[in-house]
Amino acid sequence: MPFSPTKHFDVLIVGGGVVGLSMAWELAQSGTKVCIVDRGEFGREASWAGAGMVPPGPTKEHWHRATTMEQLAGLSQQLHQPWSDSLQEKTGIDTGYRICGSLRLANTADEEILLRKQAERWKALGVDCQELDTLQLGELEPALADHADQFTTAFAVPGESQIRNPRHLRALVAACRLAKVDLRPATAVCQFQISGERVAVAMTAEGPIVADKFCLTAGCWTGELVQSLGLSLPIRPIRGQIALLEGSPGLIRRNIYVGLRYLAPRDDGRILVGSTMEDAGFVKQNTVAGTAELLHFAEKFGRPFAQLPLATCWSGLRPATADGLPYLGRLPELENAWIAAGHARSGLQLSSATAVVMRSLMLEEAPPIDISELGVTREHSSLDECSTSDHPSSKNKAEPSTM
Repeated sequence: MPFSPTKHFDVLIVGGGVVGLSMAWELAQSGTKVCIVDRGEFGREASWAGAGMVPPGPTKEHWHRATTMEQLAGLSQQLHQPWSDSLQEKTGIDTGYRICGSLRLANTADEEILLRKQAERWKALGVDCQELDTLQLGELEPALADHADQFTTAFAVPGESQIRNPRHLRALVAACRLAKVDLRPATAVCQFQISGERVAVAMTAEGPIVADKFCLTAGCWTGELVQSLGLSLPIRPIRGQIALLEGSPGLIRRNIYVGLRYLAPRDDGRILVGSTMEDAGFVKQNTVAGTAELLHFAEKFGRPFAQLPLATCWSGLRPATADGLPYLGRLPELENAWIAAGHARSGLQLSSATAVVMRSLMLEEAPPIDISELGVTREHSSLDECSTSDHPSSKNKAEPSTM
């Protein structure tokens, strides 16, 4: 689409990952004139790199005892199926959404403590989870039967689902285009012009973009954008590497977790193995050590997995924050600027709920979830203390999902 520097938009979204694209589509369906820009291609960073697991969240009747992040997970779970149906109807693209269930396993004392704590939390929030003995584990996933006794604890979580990230992102881009969103890839914002307490213009190498409202959704690059507005936020990249194995359809049917590692099967038999947690700066590459670590994890499940061919591997950069929580809400001292970034491993999982909540806030409607505690002005640790721990038992966090 030719650049139109004089065009005035209702909303400019800076960052075209799954959160930004979801917001653009949600806003456009409300009749909002939206422009979305990205420094590269849309959806090709952390959103594309993840494995697409969507752990279940609490149903609304349990929200009164749920944290904000758990409420976001619950709302997202309600939205993912209708969003997938709507995207396929509008674009013809199947996002690969399916309810597959998961197995949560432990083979050390520390993992067992954390897993049992998570299971107690699930039950308190109405999430179906069932403890399994060795025989039951082997019956649910026969490929694990010969090595089931290595796990000290096992829980089945039947409500978990998964999405094919690249398909979902292609569908969002197509849906945004159909909804008349102005899509501008390879358009990096270098600075903003401020007038009083408002952002007036976003400056790019291709020219200025004028809008009434602005939202920063650029993942781990959001910190740089915020600095151009005179703010400082502890958002930094945490690298995750993934390996893809060529399996046969039905070898395993559920997502399988052991601590922070997982196997995520696709319907075509391929199995994603993930993922590492590396404080490697903005270096997005695979390493011998990282890939070996993932393959060693897969090998522990026995000969059927050790013999699988390695198809490929890739990596992505998660946007991590100091306290493990995303930043959602208005930027301080600016009337028309918002942020939605820092989802770490849970960007795709929480993208639909984030889009709905942020749309409500930006259009001055009552949001379905109170996200005030996720605001920019909350107390947090210094950037150097930014945690790389994404365990689901962490305080006030949704479960880690995709990468």
